[in-house]
Amino acid sequence: MKLGTLRRGRTTEELSGVVGVARLDRRTKNLTKRLNPGDVAVIDHVDLDRVSADALVSCGVSAVVNASPSISGRYPNLGPGILMQAGIPLLDSVGKEVFAGLREGTKVRVDGDTVYAGTNTIATGEKQTESSVAAAMTEAKAGLSTQLEAFAANTMEYMKRERA
Repeated sequence: MKLGTLRRGRTTEELSGVVGVARLDRRTKNLTKRLNPGDVAVIDHVDLDRVSADALVSCGVSAVVNASPSISGRYPNLGPGILMQAGIPLLDSVGKEVFAGLREGTKVRVDGDTVYAGTNTIATGEKQTESSVAAAMTEAKAGLSTQLEAFAANTMEYMKRERA
């Protein structure tokens, strides 16, 4: 008896980009407890901090997909730069819908500014590069003075009200 062969289309391994198992959590701290090397971390972390980025690097993730902006511009934060230095792709601002459109344990591919499950587009965002992170950090440093001025004005107003 002759058995036929099953013809398969292109697999995710043959396509460009980074492939891994999706691990999802809105809290990066909780997610790092479940990550395995090669996983794709899907987070919702505005202003990704150094501690969280170091934890993601230590876990050996193959890519980070962030529902929110990793640098909001409010103040400078080191997390995205740490991921860039480690060679870990960072896809930002894909939207919170990624948590509804993707299930834990799904094999995904991050290619450029898009996340795929098989051939289905799950989310698109902003692919961060060393230069885009550096530019955002420059803007964030300028934003820091605005935040400090607002804080100082608010503090002074509070002190005046308390004194009266």
